[in-house]
Amino acid sequence: MFNGFKNLGKSKITSTLLTTVFCLLTLGLLMVYDSTMFYSQSIYESSYRFAILQLVWVVLGLIGFFIFFNLHYKRLLKVSVIFFGFSVAFLAILSLFGFLTFQLKLIECSSVFPLVPCINGAYRWFYLNFSPLSDIPLFGVLSFQPAELVKFSVVLYMSALLSKTKDFSKFILPVGLVFFLILLQPNMSTACLIVLISLCIYFVSEAPLKPLFFLCPFLILLLSLVVIVSPYRRQRFFTLINSSENKEESLSTGYHENQILISLGSGGLFGVGIGQSRQKYHYLPEVASDSIFAIFGEETGFLGTLLFVLAFSFLVYQGYRIALNAPDTFSRLLAVGFTSWLGLQFFINIAAMSQIIPLTGIPIPLVSYGGSSMIFTLCGLGVLANISKYC
Repeated sequence: MFNGFKNLGKSKITSTLLTTVFCLLTLGLLMVYDSTMFYSQSIYESSYRFAILQLVWVVLGLIGFFIFFNLHYKRLLKVSVIFFGFSVAFLAILSLFGFLTFQLKLIECSSVFPLVPCINGAYRWFYLNFSPLSDIPLFGVLSFQPAELVKFSVVLYMSALLSKTKDFSKFILPVGLVFFLILLQPNMSTACLIVLISLCIYFVSEAPLKPLFFLCPFLILLLSLVVIVSPYRRQRFFTLINSSENKEESLSTGYHENQILISLGSGGLFGVGIGQSRQKYHYLPEVASDSIFAIFGEETGFLGTLLFVLAFSFLVYQGYRIALNAPDTFSRLLAVGFTSWLGLQFFINIAAMSQIIPLTGIPIPLVSYGGSSMIFTLCGLGVLANISKYC
């Protein structure tokens, strides 16, 4: 670990990039504490529970960061298939339960599966210390979200694949497999994010772009069908486009969206003040994860959110600058993949909070509460930092 810090100081990574990451992590810890203190106190009799857990995830993520920072990126060529294979295996298990529950109707979502719980109408997590194992002090039941590992492994695998071949069929088959497996959980927003990240890598790999022009109409048709056949996705879509027409229906079906708008609207230009949010008092759902931007907007106003967007945009700029100066094709694709992952995930969340797109379950990297997301995001940044040493 100490050698990692020494190497970090000698590398070509700019201090501004590291400062930006540190500031975002610090902001995330503060906002997680701020947004959950009331809920945590009322449920667990400790206002610090979620902030402490988030700090643990940050520490574990930083360990992952320094592991990959000190591991030469070329070694990832050999293990990319292993990472991808494990990811697909985890997804296959979750997707099987999703298919049996939501397509075949053979089992109920309320059914108790100790290892694979059905939470909020989806199979997206594995319980690591499931019953009859006892809860871990402070942590309770530890869960693992394979979709976060998939984001990491897809960047590795696609970068390795497209650095060797430009065959579109070899590219689209694994992407399509991952897309449908995640869609069966169901988790459409993450499935689409995986496709977008993969397309970014393909676009800069110097592979022929003609197949993409044939793919786009098919993707639009497929996504439209997926929305139409799913009641809750269809409801979210029509809630978005009809929110200003039917106020009574919007109040019932668009509760989450309305509370987000109340949060952002209450912030005004300068905000109501740090720690003064009213929406965090059991009004706004998912205050520490998907909706944390709304709490931040309420407390810091338009100016605060503008600075936040600029800070994250600067992080994305630094990532693409590393990609531009990368020493070879594989490292360039890795840098583009990890940077696109961060940028797309951030701006999808902001677009959903602003009601530009339907509400999704995409968190903000480095800021939103969540262990799997934090750990694999920092691992990806570790790879990006390693590449910068050879620019």
